[in-house]
Amino acid sequence: MPTTRPLALTAAVAIATVSSIGLHGCADTGSPTQRPSSSSSRTATDLGATDLARRFVTTFNDGDARALADLFTDDAEFVNIYGIRMSGRTGIERGHDAAFASRLDGATLSAHDVEQHAAADGVAVVQVGWRLERAADADPALAVPDSAGVLTFTALRTDGAWLFVAGANVVTSPPPS
Repeated sequence: MPTTRPLALTAAVAIATVSSIGLHGCADTGSPTQRPSSSSSRTATDLGATDLARRFVTTFNDGDARALADLFTDDAEFVNIYGIRMSGRTGIERGHDAAFASRLDGATLSAHDVEQHAAADGVAVVQVGWRLERAADADPALAVPDSAGVLTFTALRTDGAWLFVAGANVVTSPPPS
């Protein structure tokens, strides 16, 4: 029987609140903020959870899997648009490193409708509307196609720093008629 870590339990409770939140009437937040160096991303920086989401976009666009993984706790979980689960900071780094070297090489991610909701003291759910554009010279058969979707993160504030404990990425599509 698997053990349940308190951090994972907190994340599960926070994720359960997502169904009652939704994205509604958010203003465009503009372009992502500049990413600090990887070495400072694990320090007690007083960033809001929405700033952390913007840093995700920046590190993605830099193709920096290490800096992207540094935005997550050691035992975080991330599920990409294909339903592939990346476990732990190391798994998140490996998964994104492989993607940046292949299907996402040269792709550009932009964010809009970034919204943070307090789920509990020190726990926030952040939803980010996104748009992905593949590189102009990308092979359409191999690259992730231009698309749009929603990233949902659960962020945990510990020792003055916000880090993601969970993230899931979905592609938007028209609902059935």
